[in-house]
Amino acid sequence: MASNAISDITDEFLVCQVCLEDFKQPKMLPCLHTFCQPCLEKLLATEPVGKLDCPTCRQDVPLPRNGVQELKSNFLVGKLRDILQQQPKGEISEAPEDGIPCTVCEVGNKAQFYCLECTDYLCQTCNDMHGRFKANRSHKVQDLQSGKAAAELRARETSKCEDHHELNKFYCDTCHRVICLHCVVTAHKDHQYVEIEKAAEREGAKVKAKLATVKNTADLREKWIEELQSVKDEWSAQVQRTEEQIRKQVNSIIEAAKKVGNDRIVQLRAMNAAREKQMEAAMEAAEMDLASARSCVQFTDNVLEYGSPAELMSVAGELTGRLDQTAEYKNTEKSELPKNFVNLTFDPPTGELEQEVARLVGGINQVKTPLCSPQKITQVRPNVVIGNGGSSLKHVKTVGKKGCGVGQFAFPSSLAVTAEGDIVVADYSNLRLQFLDKDGSFKRKVDLRFKPLYVAALTNGELLVTGDGHRIHVLDKQGRESRVIQVTGAAQRGGATRGVAVDGLGRVIVTIEHQVFVLSPSGDVMLKFGDKGQGQQQLGSYLRVTVNSSNQIIVNDCDNNNLKIFDPTGRYLFTCGSRGSEPGQLYSPWSVITDGEDNIIVADFKNFRVSVFSRDGTFIRHVLTREEHGLDRPLPLGLALTLDGHLVVSEYPGCIKFFHGI
Repeated sequence: MASNAISDITDEFLVCQVCLEDFKQPKMLPCLHTFCQPCLEKLLATEPVGKLDCPTCRQDVPLPRNGVQELKSNFLVGKLRDILQQQPKGEISEAPEDGIPCTVCEVGNKAQFYCLECTDYLCQTCNDMHGRFKANRSHKVQDLQSGKAAAELRARETSKCEDHHELNKFYCDTCHRVICLHCVVTAHKDHQYVEIEKAAEREGAKVKAKLATVKNTADLREKWIEELQSVKDEWSAQVQRTEEQIRKQVNSIIEAAKKVGNDRIVQLRAMNAAREKQMEAAMEAAEMDLASARSCVQFTDNVLEYGSPAELMSVAGELTGRLDQTAEYKNTEKSELPKNFVNLTFDPPTGELEQEVARLVGGINQVKTPLCSPQKITQVRPNVVIGNGGSSLKHVKTVGKKGCGVGQFAFPSSLAVTAEGDIVVADYSNLRLQFLDKDGSFKRKVDLRFKPLYVAALTNGELLVTGDGHRIHVLDKQGRESRVIQVTGAAQRGGATRGVAVDGLGRVIVTIEHQVFVLSPSGDVMLKFGDKGQGQQQLGSYLRVTVNSSNQIIVNDCDNNNLKIFDPTGRYLFTCGSRGSEPGQLYSPWSVITDGEDNIIVADFKNFRVSVFSRDGTFIRHVLTREEHGLDRPLPLGLALTLDGHLVVSEYPGCIKFFHGI
């Protein structure tokens, strides 16, 4: 064990996790967890016959024929504790301030010596007594102040034969176990065995190789946990945001309902006022008619009752006319009354009110989010930094020219670099991919049945190629088509898949017209976003796409002359760039990539340059320009960073340029 890793020794290695005391007869399980033999035997007694689960990881433990006692002994734990106690106080925060106590006497004196043979810590008095015994005179005793005890302990061999209690100095290849010299001449005399040092050297190399893989796997697991925590945190934030949106929508509906209700009441009151005026006018007219009729009746009654014949005849003509007029008017009014007055009714909407309100409030949609294995396939991203350097890039070489022959190109629309370092060129007008080695020499070509718009290389050797309708063609390492991903749900029937990338979650991001689709590795649409337009969160019809180490989605919007950055859930974050030729402005940006520090590199097509922005959208510099690097005509199209630090640019109408100096 290296001294700089001593602080990594924890109680998991020093104390039995069952009894929480120092190990007694430590036995190691196949899962590499160690426990006291008595503790394991007690656990076994409570379990079904022959069955034992590891108390730490719960894995099933296949027991040897003779049970727990035949499990391998872990001699290392005692050695680790002794090494830990030998460290200077500054190295280990848990070291006792008053030093290590003597393990022989009961006085509790501070130990000053350590016997490597007895594995005892000794105070001055006990050390003097220890040395007086004749049997102990050959023991190696180290002064703790010298610092040599820890080194001696590291080099000390602790593995002893359980049968003969001798040091194990050989390894039996036949039985696959360490053995002592006595075992060699008895039970293993006919077996194949080697000295323990040679076996350790042989197996140690294998173990180190596997350890590197496991460490890498552990790093992936750690990143996976971080990703899960990020998803968990984002989920909580989404729940809170959605709850706020629901409450806001409900309050909006309540306010709208109150406003509509108030409008209806105002309308009702206006109708009521008009009705009351109408009724008052009708009542007034009716009362006048009534008064006139009663006056006519009274006058007529008086004439008939008290008038003489001469008096009757003198008014008979007028009286008869008035009686006819009054009687005829009343009949007319009766027949017209229903036409002049209306009744009020309230007409509520048809259907269940709760359903109508639910429709207005809206529903909660769940979008599939991948929880991919940490051993996922991602896009090849060379660990090269281009953005922050101050040195100018130098033109190294130009390969190819416009044409249809081998090593010639007709509109090389996109570039990609494979995990092996080859450069893949999407040769659009020639309907093919061409493979170049890292120096630009032609290697091979793959003919296609469509014009490839964009190509992305994956860490497993596969290639994703777009340009064929709403499909993504997946090619294997040899360029043979292994499968086709059909992208469904596009807003427009026309158009073709264009930009394509794979993020750190293994999700495939592809663009069709103004939409961005996030697909599972199998091709299911998990998320889509993008509305057509020029607004802050709107997109044009010619999009390319890349990702960074945080799985943010960077959309190159050629129509709107900018880059828009979205988080992994498709939520808009910010925009960088605007139309123009000043620093930080873009004019028809063609393609975009990111470097090892997530700087954003964009081919600024009609400005004849390649520009770099930081991950937060701040303009850094132009790395290639028309004046310094001759990017006039041809114009920059595809971009790629090679594994050995070159920036490769494909140019219209047909060549590939290499630049260095990153």
